[in-house]
Amino acid sequence: MYKVMIVDDETLFRDYLRTKMDWEQHGFEVCCEARNGKEALGEAERTAPHLALVDINMPFMSGLELAEKLKEKFERMAIVFVTGHNEFEYMQKAVQIGVHDYLLKPFNRKELAAMLERVKPRLPVLEEAEAFEPEGHAVTKGDFNAAEVQESLLLSLRMKDSEIIDELHKRLRTLRAYELQSDYAYTMLMGLVSLAVSFAAERGIDLDRVMEQALGSGDRLRSMQNWEEAEAWMLHLYRRLVQLTQDVRPTKSSNLFQTAKAYIEKHYTDPELSAEQVAGAVFVDPSYLRKVFRKESGSSVVDLITYLRMKRAKELLLQGNMRLADVAAASGYSDPNYFSKSFKKRFGMTPTEYEQLRTAGHR
Repeated sequence: MYKVMIVDDETLFRDYLRTKMDWEQHGFEVCCEARNGKEALGEAERTAPHLALVDINMPFMSGLELAEKLKEKFERMAIVFVTGHNEFEYMQKAVQIGVHDYLLKPFNRKELAAMLERVKPRLPVLEEAEAFEPEGHAVTKGDFNAAEVQESLLLSLRMKDSEIIDELHKRLRTLRAYELQSDYAYTMLMGLVSLAVSFAAERGIDLDRVMEQALGSGDRLRSMQNWEEAEAWMLHLYRRLVQLTQDVRPTKSSNLFQTAKAYIEKHYTDPELSAEQVAGAVFVDPSYLRKVFRKESGSSVVDLITYLRMKRAKELLLQGNMRLADVAAASGYSDPNYFSKSFKKRFGMTPTEYEQLRTAGHR
């Protein structure tokens, strides 16, 4: 059985979560409860839960602070935030921490059960004697992981990836497994809106020009009749954001960034590629190039190299039928073990686990 920790300062809500759900049916058991972050850290040390359900708003220590501390001590613990309609501004920070999913209040047992099935593929494999996969509850919706999706899109925006609209379109398609009017789909879509607005603020883009569409997005999404309409609306928002990013007048700094970026895109599969090599190719000092990257993308030269390598690795893993060593080499890593560690650090799972998860999700 997977162990669950419930963290909420409201006794009635903890009781509701503990008693109104047939946890065992889904392969889970509530191992502990906590009223605040301090208690939660102690209970986590004592019981080592696999999953933590954490309320965002708590006294003494917020859910965000608790999630950060839990991730530091328990890297493989899955964390799900219990959030309200007016708390979407926390999502960006949640993505950075590595929160796996959200439950939007108020929710029912069906929505709670669906969340458990979404999170289960992210949990470590139990010993065979403990493994539990009840009939009729096969996981088929593991493709949309909120933290991974938002981190990937944010990196694509920062790196000025020309394929971001195609990536967003593919991500939105995976959400079609859920009802458009479900709280889960609504929360995920609002998270994408929040991401767009946060990036606009980060890059100094006039928020009014983005918010003319983003304002009232919650009511707008709730009123949409089908996924085609929702996808078209979201793609238009991101196209507008990309356009505003490109409309900025080119500078010496931005031109240098684009030149260096083009060089990296051509040579990222070289395991020896470094910031120093890129700087030499574009005839500038490495320290100056690093400053340019920070200014133009908010990231480093190494971040872009790693981003492109991981993007390529995911593409190859989705194709299947490739040895891990070959995937690593084709992605710019000479050491398969280092590649696996890097992949797990970024995505929370090994390349093999990622390939198995995607394969299961597309059966």
